Amino acid sequence: SYKQQPADDEVRVHTWRDATMSELTELLAQVHREVRQSGTKCTFKVLYPDANGKFVSHVIGSTAIGRRLHDDVSQKTLAQIRYQVGDFFSVAIYPPKSAMRPAQANAEEKKEEEQEAAETRTERRREGRDQEDE
Repeated sequence: SYKQQPADDEVRVHTWRDATMSELTELLAQVHREVRQSGTKCTFKVLYPDANGKFVSHVIGSTAIGRRLHDDVSQKTLAQIRYQVGDFFSVAIYPPKSAMRPAQANAEEKKEEEQEAAETRTERRREGRDQEDE
């Protein structure tokens, strides 16, 4: 219901039908820090009730911070995508690939360092036992 507060991962937006998808992306960036990073991609899907009251969805396209995409809908307005009052958007937020690689690389490096440290400790223990046996 409209009177309920949005859930943690929801954003309630009040705008006009001449607002562009780029403007909606900027609004999301004001609320969600992860959207602000250059290269972040937002894929929009509109959800609306059909004649039977069952919700259906339709993929609109994507926007990105700082770059153009093959399915870029940045300049399309809500009116152009036939958005109606009461429709919902589902937005998938994809971080830039460059942001994911360092984190993955750091995790791998840390794992390798921990494994090497464990092997070194094991070797030292063996060396200590070998010296005791002599």
